[in-house]
Amino acid sequence: MINNIELKDKNRFNELGSIINKNFAKLYQIEELINSSYDSLLGYYEKELLVGFIHINKMYETIDIINIVVDEKYRRQGIATSLIKYILNSYNDVEKIMLEVNEKNQDAINLYLKNGFKEINRRPKYYGSDTAIIMERDV
Repeated sequence: MINNIELKDKNRFNELGSIINKNFAKLYQIEELINSSYDSLLGYYEKELLVGFIHINKMYETIDIINIVVDEKYRRQGIATSLIKYILNSYNDVEKIMLEVNEKNQDAINLYLKNGFKEINRRPKYYGSDTAIIMERDV
C-alpha cells in the first residue's frame, strides 16, 4: 500500500535512506520534507512496515525524483515500479519527470529504462569519479 510518509516513520525512513547514502539522515530532514510545499514523501508499506519510498520535488510542470529506495529484502517485487506509477497517475498537471543516477547503478538505470525514462545528458565526475546520468520521461 502506498501512503504519505508520516513523522512516526522517521527512524525507518532514515534507515532505508542510509542504504543509498550513509549521511542520509543529515542530508534529508523528514520534518522539513513533510511540511514542504514542493517535496512529497510517499512510502510503500507491507502491513505497517515502511519497505520503500520515493522522494519527489514538484516545481510547476516538472517532477524531480530525488530519492527512491527499497529495502533489499523486498527488491525485485515491483515496489519501485509501483511508486513510479503512483507518481505518474497522481499528478495531472505534470509534463515530465526527471532524475539523475550514478552511471554505476545499473539496477536503478534498468528500472528507469523499464519505466520509460530516457538518458538526456551526463555530468562527468558528478559523484566523485563517477558520472551522473540525467534521465527524463514525458508524462
